[in-house]
Amino acid sequence: MMKLKQQVSKQEEPKIEFPCAHYSLKIVGLKTPDYKDFVVACVQGLASGVDLTKVQAIDSKNGTFQSVRLSVTAQSEEHLKLIHTTLMNSGKVKLVL
Repeated sequence: MMKLKQQVSKQEEPKIEFPCAHYSLKIVGLKTPDYKDFVVACVQGLASGVDLTKVQAIDSKNGTFQSVRLSVTAQSEEHLKLIHTTLMNSGKVKLVL
């Protein structure tokens, strides 16, 4: 049993190979009339490969929040960090997954 625990703890996280087409993002923020458009415009300015026909906006159960789901072509870990930081610094975004 101890050997199995050691094997599990030694496993590495899955590696992403860059560039990574169709990298999915879920971006959550307070629902406003322009939230979806803001998120899409912001992400388009930072990344290529956004398929506008597949962008989804889903309201929370109470309608307070909205999640925007889309995919991009991620160039590197630094690129993903830039997208995350830019969205979070906007003041409109609460969570990026």
